[in-house]
Amino acid sequence: MTETSTVTASPPPRRVLGLIAAIMLNMVFGSLYAWSVFISGLEHDLGIMRTDVSIVFSLAIVCFTAGNFLIPFLFGRVPTPLLPLFGLAAGAGGLALAAMGDGYLSVVVGYGLLFGLGCGLNYNVVLQAGLMALPRNPGLANGLIISAFAAGGVIAAYLLEMSVAANGVKPTFWALALTIAATGAVAVALILLSGIRLPRQSMRRPESHDSRTMQICWIGFFLGALAGVLSIGHAAAIITHFGGAATAAVAGVTLLSVGNAVGRLASGWLTDHVPVRSVAGISHLTGTLGFIVVLANPTGEGAVITMTLSGIAYGMTAGVYPSAVSLFLGRESYGRNFAVLLTAWGVAGLTGPTLGGYFFDLTGDYRVSLEIACVAAIFALFNAMRLPNTRGPKTDA
Repeated sequence: MTETSTVTASPPPRRVLGLIAAIMLNMVFGSLYAWSVFISGLEHDLGIMRTDVSIVFSLAIVCFTAGNFLIPFLFGRVPTPLLPLFGLAAGAGGLALAAMGDGYLSVVVGYGLLFGLGCGLNYNVVLQAGLMALPRNPGLANGLIISAFAAGGVIAAYLLEMSVAANGVKPTFWALALTIAATGAVAVALILLSGIRLPRQSMRRPESHDSRTMQICWIGFFLGALAGVLSIGHAAAIITHFGGAATAAVAGVTLLSVGNAVGRLASGWLTDHVPVRSVAGISHLTGTLGFIVVLANPTGEGAVITMTLSGIAYGMTAGVYPSAVSLFLGRESYGRNFAVLLTAWGVAGLTGPTLGGYFFDLTGDYRVSLEIACVAAIFALFNAMRLPNTRGPKTDA
């Protein structure tokens, strides 16, 4: 009996344990999105500049992408319940190093290098495990797990901010490391009980049709993420720039985060019921309309609406393209293909916030930055129309 048939023969309640484990792991590693709560504390404790602090998060994004590239080579070669241990060791160990060290280098290596790498190693494993847990509903599986990462960031930001205010940055690093380790122990046990076994990834040369589909998905993911991370990186500043009060800025950032999580879940569910091309189109149309709102109505209220719609669009983008890769290019090479797709997010994550800051410094206004984000969303909308107009092939389970 093959690995695939072993998994598909497993009773649904048993497979669901793997899905629960995947959601748990992605929620705790979603704390990567809560990086901003550490900025002021690190500047004060280490006596460094904002640029120095920003380098840590940029490195974490790069290492997150690298982790997604590396882990698929272990699928089918290392027992599946042991795969999360690589990400857990890197993530919790990195945070512990950042907590123990006295200087800037320990934070760069511990958080930027090791924690970022651990997040990436975990992310690809749990996405693949989710597909194995819900083989007949791959879109829903992707949506649940990807939205858990965003939801974890929202929850972590609230809890970590309180911890930093009460205890400081270093003790908070320790608390997060222990939380990840404890959650990981439970998740590993659940994956073991689920019976899920990840097969080896296909390393065959992609056919020309597959390459074209991957190119469309990469471009769409890059453009949608570029607009989204530009908004995320400057959300509060954009709202206050257009006249919003501090309370409006907090509300806008919160709505953006909630929209991000809801968009991821919604896009995953939709890809199981309507063509992927339509879901991608809805995502980018939502983003386009959002940016038009603040450009046509440059007020604090308009900016809050824009951030909300931008969050939904970004979340849908983050959900629909991984689902498209799974549906159109096959699950046997999903881990590797997802890693390639994720480079689009990495490039967007490094360039989007930088572009927003550069043009604001150049003009003293966020209009040009928002116009760039709007144009990116429009191009992404047209690019989405190049996707196959099907729901993708279904695999038996």
